[in-house]
Amino acid sequence: MRQVVRQIKERSKIEIELNNIKYQFWRLDDYEYAKLRKNSIPIKEDYTLYKQLYSPYRRDKDKLSLGKSFVILTWLLGESSDYYDDWKGSFYFPLLLVIKKERGDLFYLLKIYDHRGSLDFGLYKISDNELKDHKNDILHDPFDSEFSRQEINSFWSYFYGYMLGLSQSMKLFICPLPFMKMIDSNHIIYGFKDCQFFEEQYNTESEYHAAIQSYKSSIDISTWNSQKMNLMLQDITSNVTEN
Repeated sequence: MRQVVRQIKERSKIEIELNNIKYQFWRLDDYEYAKLRKNSIPIKEDYTLYKQLYSPYRRDKDKLSLGKSFVILTWLLGESSDYYDDWKGSFYFPLLLVIKKERGDLFYLLKIYDHRGSLDFGLYKISDNELKDHKNDILHDPFDSEFSRQEINSFWSYFYGYMLGLSQSMKLFICPLPFMKMIDSNHIIYGFKDCQFFEEQYNTESEYHAAIQSYKSSIDISTWNSQKMNLMLQDITSNVTEN
């Protein structure tokens, strides 16, 4: 009798439509993302857009906290990859973005991640030809005939607003477990405890580390980690075929 364990997972997918363009998000695993990233071209980011979205002058109800962003993205796309910059960030979701236009389907890589306390995204055009000589590291302006800067900004603004809308009603469909995450580069601690999200930034490293110890003692992180581990083990062992 031979047992074969098969890794069968339902791939997370999101579909949205904006200005007569349909977008599909397909969750990638780290291997898929790494292979596609080697053959993709990075698109320059628009930091002016980020300043508008994350302006400190926006009302709190019009801004996404890190904790809510993390919980909503996890709910939509599955668990975060572990391959993030653990000095400057705390989560990272790799995706295939399919842009459906009349001319046909366009394929891009999209990574949604946090960077020094802000929610960011990286966009990469997947090339039809093999890239060599580090051409996959050269930043490019958007390809206007495919996915223009205006379309990119409209897309990201819409998706940010989509997540913001979910955050305002998330208690109806999400019940987060207690958790705490840290961003060492900017002395930020955020998470969920006592049925509330929290996010704090500290001026000094000593204050930051003292706060970490205080939060650790008040949040039952072990229960959260134990439940995550049990879910992983169940997922691995639930798909078994016998021959």
